[in-house]
Amino acid sequence: ASSSMANRLAAACGGLRTPALVEAAQPLPLTTREREIANLVASGLSNKQIAARLTVSVRTVEGHIYRACTKLDVTDRDGIADLILRER
Repeated sequence: ASSSMANRLAAACGGLRTPALVEAAQPLPLTTREREIANLVASGLSNKQIAARLTVSVRTVEGHIYRACTKLDVTDRDGIADLILRER
């Protein structure tokens, strides 16, 4: 939602692309695996359920969630879920 708004703002400003608009137009800055796990978090799965589904360890899932939290500047799974659900 915010990326489409950033693109509309840029178009309304004659195509002006400030660093803030460029950043806002980008999708969430996650790797493919981080995004996959973030989507599963947003679906309500526990770390153990995610690990079983993806055939990885719970510790691996925790690492991906930690890095996603850092990249998205949120503190917990709920923050990840909120951002993912807003992006959909």
